Amino acid sequence: MAPDGPDRSLKWTRGQLDGMYADPDPECEDDAVGTARAVAVPVATAAVAFAAYAGLHGLDSYLGYVDLLGPNGEWLQFLALAGAVAAHGAVHAVAYAALGAGAWYDVTLAVEVRPGGFETVRATVRPTGPIRRSAYLTGLAAPGVLLGLAPAAWALATGNPLALFVGLVGVLVSGSDVSETARVLGARDAATDREVVST
Repeated sequence: MAPDGPDRSLKWTRGQLDGMYADPDPECEDDAVGTARAVAVPVATAAVAFAAYAGLHGLDSYLGYVDLLGPNGEWLQFLALAGAVAAHGAVHAVAYAALGAGAWYDVTLAVEVRPGGFETVRATVRPTGPIRRSAYLTGLAAPGVLLGLAPAAWALATGNPLALFVGLVGVLVSGSDVSETARVLGARDAATDREVVST
């Protein structure tokens, strides 16, 4: 029988799940290759989406996205940026809660001020305990797909410049997810220093 609430032990959780688990790096430390990948992949993806949109619908069409936000569109675009970042974290949380042990207490939000590097503030949403490797990878990819690639594809199909704006922001804020996905995919089953374990 399963213990109730957040008192589930790590041993009990591992005993209930089989296969491979990924435990995210809570310190989010990247090497130079990881940092380059975290920047290059989203920027290249956004550039391809933007070039495709400009080729299909024209650059002038995209520049009208602020008009879709109304008379205060110049200011509202910054709220849209903040909303996209918050939604990115929320999608991670929902995915980890749904695909992990199925509870909100299995998800942690951490905020660091001055963590180092180029970031002055870093917010991370991650599973609290072990999670199946496939569920972790799905949770990592969910915001980039739902808030980045899907709106960008919608914009390419319909010519909606606001959808492209949201999609570009969604892709660009997924850099650390790209780096973490590559790290998890490249980790060997027994490499405890990579924090990928199997039971």
